[in-house]
Amino acid sequence: MPKRPETVLFNAMHTTTGGGMTYLRGVLPELVKDDRFKWILLAPAKTLEGTWVPPKVEVRVVPELGFAKGHLWEQCVLPWKAWRWGAKTILCNANYTPLLAWRSVPIIHTTPRAAGQAQTTGMKLYWRVLKLLTRLSVWNAPRAYSVAHHVIADYANPRSARKVRVAPPAIPSVKMEQEERDPNLVVAIGDFYAQKDYPLLVEAFAKLYAQRPASRLMIIGRPVDARVRDEVLAMVRELKLSQAVTLTGGMPHDKLMQVLDRAAVFVNASKAECFNIPVLEALAHGVPVVLPDVDFQFEVADNAGVYVPVNKGGDVAAAFAVAMYGVLENTVVADALRKKGRERAKLFTWAATAKTIADGLAGKSSDKEGYVK
Repeated sequence: MPKRPETVLFNAMHTTTGGGMTYLRGVLPELVKDDRFKWILLAPAKTLEGTWVPPKVEVRVVPELGFAKGHLWEQCVLPWKAWRWGAKTILCNANYTPLLAWRSVPIIHTTPRAAGQAQTTGMKLYWRVLKLLTRLSVWNAPRAYSVAHHVIADYANPRSARKVRVAPPAIPSVKMEQEERDPNLVVAIGDFYAQKDYPLLVEAFAKLYAQRPASRLMIIGRPVDARVRDEVLAMVRELKLSQAVTLTGGMPHDKLMQVLDRAAVFVNASKAECFNIPVLEALAHGVPVVLPDVDFQFEVADNAGVYVPVNKGGDVAAAFAVAMYGVLENTVVADALRKKGRERAKLFTWAATAKTIADGLAGKSSDKEGYVK
């Protein structure tokens, strides 16, 4: 007689935008292919409106309780609800889990390095609480996952780190671009936060523009931190770059991918990322990437990127400008980077990520896991 599938509750209470939504939409259709499990999805109504849920998945809607009451409900009521629904395991698409649940498993999506860029008391407190809850969740969990390897040590001691498996995001396969590249278009993608270091990027572009006046910079992202956006706008005016720099605000994903298909260079100067999905998307679309030489960028791009030293002193903005200039002006280098980027992006698949998660939940350990070295 076949073994009865184990019921798992996929807790997406905190999944509403950004990387968490990308992860949910990508991994859930692959997870339901595994006959070892039956899945229940718990998510806010807003999330469900914009997400295709596989027919095999039973859906539960998160009650609208507000921030504080919602967290209290998750910690105190959800464990009992999960038991009533027949789910022995709660897989949480967030750093922290219901600590009173019998078997709750986190998927770590954020890095505490971003806390160093927090400017308000509220955000500093948020990061302290998040880090504490994440550490408690990893310690309490029978198994844990992270979307990137470099953050494991930030939340786990050497003993608890052994239970963490890396299950990175992926993106759908990308067809070869149809549109002709714009040889002057430099693109940066990411919402406006302090850690994105957009002021450095604008300073670097100003140096590039002085040497190559045809160049244009497009920054795509929501003004989540309006102060950062306003600082960037002020710099653009001060440096007389209004004709060359465009801040688009948020952009539908399909339109954003069309921009990548036209871009000549993708640049990112971020000081803190967990897994940098826009970099992976740029690689998949054949856009050469210029990045700071830090671990979280190497974990995505490996040898497919151009890396700028950012912790060795000197004029970092000038170094970014030189790197962008080199790619824009050297078609041989650019073509080689396009090829490497596409090959690198192919290594990240949702099927591999789902297998890592499912095998871990089943008590198995995959040799390759979802981690791409």
